[in-house]
Amino acid sequence: MIKDIDTTKIKFLPISQENLVLSLDRLTRFKSPEIKYYRVFTDILCRYLLYPKFSKNEIQQLDATLIKEYIETIWNTSVAKFEPEENINHKLNNLLVKEICNTYKITPKLNELININININGVLKIAKKLKSYEDLPVNLKYLIKLNEANDTAIKLREKYNLLFPVEKVVLCEGITEEILLPEFAKLCGYDFNKYGVKLLGAGGKNQVVKLYCELKDELKLPVFILLDADAKSSAEAVSTVLRSFDSIYLIQHGEFEDIFSLNLIKRTINNRYKNICESTIADFKQNEPMTKILSEFFRIHELGDFQKAEFARELSNNLKYDTDLTNEIKVIINKIKELH
Repeated sequence: MIKDIDTTKIKFLPISQENLVLSLDRLTRFKSPEIKYYRVFTDILCRYLLYPKFSKNEIQQLDATLIKEYIETIWNTSVAKFEPEENINHKLNNLLVKEICNTYKITPKLNELININININGVLKIAKKLKSYEDLPVNLKYLIKLNEANDTAIKLREKYNLLFPVEKVVLCEGITEEILLPEFAKLCGYDFNKYGVKLLGAGGKNQVVKLYCELKDELKLPVFILLDADAKSSAEAVSTVLRSFDSIYLIQHGEFEDIFSLNLIKRTINNRYKNICESTIADFKQNEPMTKILSEFFRIHELGDFQKAEFARELSNNLKYDTDLTNEIKVIINKIKELH
């Protein structure tokens, strides 16, 4: 590991305003800090450090203390170029470190990196100049509120629906769940962002096991796993390594799409394609998977290819009534709500 380098003799280019904001965004997303800190810091050192010059592999060999010294110098000097009167808010930095430690399992090397004195509030000031508050990612909105307000992080999250600090994770199979679960939860009076529920799509049932095994080794937070009925082997694989405070729910019959309200499906199609066709409950009340039924309905009525994600967004736009929530959807939301 490379240790003995004189950091007082370094030469570097200043980080642009846009890349300062992007770097802070990447540092504060809900991702493994072990990965994101090294990626962001490696990118900064490769792009802006002129002397000494390191390759990505060489940066991986640098002592964590040395990486931190380089980043503090480059980052804080760059911020001072745009916000010369903005000093480091150590309270904000300390709150973020505490949040990371409450969320993730921390190694000694990672602990060194996260305890870095970079001017976060200066970058937030830059971010507000470049974009409106509403156009910023939720993690930066959270930092801005945390920096400006005297309330606790949890009170700020509940007041402004800021997601952070995250309190629990919901792991699902795919895009339909990612789009609709938060909307179903809102209709149940349980807003994911307000209560710190982070939703992660694994990209298929076979990826759920892999992602859960990564999360359980990284996170201190409870994880709720939602699987389709045909994912019994995945559920069994997860069960062998399931932590005591995590939970699995297997849909009783079929896929996530099979537990949707038929009235909601009918209303969505009729609102979207009212000038082309009109559907009835009988069109969808068949002993077939709902995705197959919908694909056939789209084909017969020449509505184009049935796209899961697109249709899920249409459904979310038509959610209105308590009756749009089937009993099983209510059960799932309640189980997520009760997870601690």
